[in-house]
Amino acid sequence: MSNITVNNTEIPVEHIEDDWALALMSQGVIVKLSLSRWRAYMTLDEEMLGIKSVDDDSSVFMSNYIKLGKHKLLPPKVLGEIRTIESRARSLLDAFSFPTVWGRFVPFTAFEEWESQNSLIREDFIAQAKALGNDYDNIVGAVKNDYRHLAKDVWSRLYPNDTGGATESFIENFVINIIEKIPSSPDIVASFKYNVTYFIIPMPSFIEENVAKAEDIRRESEMKEFKTEIEKDTKRRISEEYIAKKKELIDGFLESTVSAMRKYVGDLCDSVLQSISQKSHSGRVTSRHVNKLTTMVKKVRRLNFYNDEEVARLINGLETELEKIKGERDDGVIVDKLKEIADTGKKKFVPKRFNPAISVLEV
Repeated sequence: MSNITVNNTEIPVEHIEDDWALALMSQGVIVKLSLSRWRAYMTLDEEMLGIKSVDDDSSVFMSNYIKLGKHKLLPPKVLGEIRTIESRARSLLDAFSFPTVWGRFVPFTAFEEWESQNSLIREDFIAQAKALGNDYDNIVGAVKNDYRHLAKDVWSRLYPNDTGGATESFIENFVINIIEKIPSSPDIVASFKYNVTYFIIPMPSFIEENVAKAEDIRRESEMKEFKTEIEKDTKRRISEEYIAKKKELIDGFLESTVSAMRKYVGDLCDSVLQSISQKSHSGRVTSRHVNKLTTMVKKVRRLNFYNDEEVARLINGLETELEKIKGERDDGVIVDKLKEIADTGKKKFVPKRFNPAISVLEV
C-alpha cells in the first residue's frame, strides 16, 4: 500500500481516500426527481383490433403467449411535447450530477445553476398540463376523429364479406368505448406532478456510527463478554459486514464521481483525437470538435467539486486555445493538449491537500 505525506506524516493512501470520500459526501446533496402524470396509454386486446379466436383453446393461447402492446389516448404530438419536457428535466439533472447508489448527487458547486434551470422546466411542465386542460375538448375531438379510421379497419376484419363498409352506429360505439377511457380535464391536469426531494448522504452519521460500533466489536478484548463461540462468531461476522459495507460505499462513491469524471474527460479527448486523425478531417479541428470540447470544459468546471487541480489546469489551457477564432486557433496545440488530458484522465486521482484530521476539504 503506497503512502502520501500530510503535514510531514506518512499516511496510507487508502486511509486518505476513506476520510476524503466521507468529506466529499457532505459537499453536495442527493436529488430525487419525480415527474408523474396520466400516461395516456391503454393495453390493446383482440376485440379492439377485430381479432377473433376460432375456439377457446386459441383464446387461451392468445392470453398466455401474445401481448398486443398498448395504444395511445392522446394525439402523438401532444404526448411528444410532454415527453420532451420530461426528457429535458432528466437530462438537466444528469448533466449537473453524478449517479450514486443513493441517487443523483449534485455538488453544491453545481446546485444553484441546476435549481434555477430546473425551476424553468418545472414551469413548462405545469404550463403544458394547463394547456392540455384548456384545449381538452379539441384534443378529445382529434382523438375521436383519428380512432374512426381504426373503427373502419376493425369492421373490415370482422365482416370481410360486407362490401357496404362500417355503419355509423358501429363507428360511434367503437369510438365512444375509446373516449370513455380518457379522464376528465380536471383529473388529467391534477395528475401532473413535478416533485423534487433532497437529502444528505447518510454515510458520515448513521453508517459511520454503526461502523464504529462494529470496529469495537471486532476487537478481541470486546469478544470476552459473549458467552458462546457461536455468539462471538456471529457478532464478528456482522461487524465485518458493516466494515466491508462502509468500504464498498466509499469506493462506489469515488468510482461514480471522481473516477467517472476523469474517465469521461479521458474518453472524450481520446474520441476527439481519433476523429481529428481521420482522413476526412486531415488533422483539422472542426467546429463540431470545438463544440464537444467546450461542452466538456463546462461540465468539468461545474462538477469538479473535489478540486482536481491537474485536470482543471489542463482544461484551462485547452479552453484558451478553443476560444480563439478559427484563423488564429492552432490545431496542433489543441491536439497536444488533448493527448495530455487524455493521458491524465486515465490516471487515478489522489487528493494532495486534504488533512484527514479535520475531515473537511481544504480550499
